[in-house]
Amino acid sequence: MNYKYQCDGMLTIECQSPIKQSLTKSQSSELTTLIAKDLHAVLNIQDNTALVFCAAAFSTEQLLQPKFPIQVNMTQYASAAFQGELNANQVLSIGASDGVMPEGLEPNESQQSLLHLPFCLYTDELLLAEQFEATLMHKGMVSPPTYAKICEITQVTINHANYMTYMDLVAMMHNHYEQLGLSHLWQVIEMAVVSSEPKTAVTTNTHNHFFLIDHLLFTPFFSYAQFNQYFTDTAIEDYINWLMAQRLSIGAFTAHGLEIRAFKANIWPISEEKVCLGQFENQRITQSFWSEQLNQDSDHPNQVIHHHHPQAGVIAISVESDNQVEVHYPVTPHGIRDIEKQIAHQLGQTFKIIQNDVTNNPSCLL
Repeated sequence: MNYKYQCDGMLTIECQSPIKQSLTKSQSSELTTLIAKDLHAVLNIQDNTALVFCAAAFSTEQLLQPKFPIQVNMTQYASAAFQGELNANQVLSIGASDGVMPEGLEPNESQQSLLHLPFCLYTDELLLAEQFEATLMHKGMVSPPTYAKICEITQVTINHANYMTYMDLVAMMHNHYEQLGLSHLWQVIEMAVVSSEPKTAVTTNTHNHFFLIDHLLFTPFFSYAQFNQYFTDTAIEDYINWLMAQRLSIGAFTAHGLEIRAFKANIWPISEEKVCLGQFENQRITQSFWSEQLNQDSDHPNQVIHHHHPQAGVIAISVESDNQVEVHYPVTPHGIRDIEKQIAHQLGQTFKIIQNDVTNNPSCLL
């Protein structure tokens, strides 16, 4: 394809109940015909344009990822289909075969009510490209026939359906995160998605630190002993607030396609002049958990202790080994399981677990 401009958009639907997220090829073809008519009417499209529509409903998180992989894959299929002058200015419909979408266009299962069916419009007309970005969302309510077809295909009640651009969705999510008081999270995600050279550092009032370099998200994981040492006038509840904010943030970043690189904060604070990828990599946590040895004498019982919190669950697991207390901190959802496997290998398959509520006894992690 030799079009000058690529306009990335989507048909956004708000559903009352979950839908089958991949449409068949025949359903895709029927819907694509109606969408093409809508776009021609809304944008007053003339000549020198082509359209590819992907008949799969994606979550916001899967669409808004670094380098927009769904749009890239759609363009690759369009480039193959639109080769040669006879195939220029055509419409391509991409649907599922035996319930499976083509490679790179499979939607992740989602129970969200807001889903998006993406498309790309290719044109040589600058005015059309500018109009697409400026007015599509404001003028882009779907036509009654298109709305009826969506309801027929999905077999659920659609509360709302309209056309919007990727930048419209970015702006909508910016407002959404801001209303939730999580604008610091969206600052990182938006930078990773929109910027041509993503790089930023964000610190929260709960002492969460995030360093974005391209699609890599570096973040320190503190033990309670480190947190208590590095940040003055803090208590166990401050550490729990950090931990729960950390988990929430990592979940959001992962959903948007960022690669999480957790690292040990053996030296803190990090000098802003020395922030570099190599420094983070040297301290990187490559397992699902990391361990800290407490050097001071301890009355740690001869059992495995689960240190838990009523809201945060298990935050650490400790065990005495070679007259030292070893505290293991889970980093990923598999961390607790992997810690217990290591302890089982260390102590034998059977060991007694006792519970410690850190709100009442945090000192055993120091």
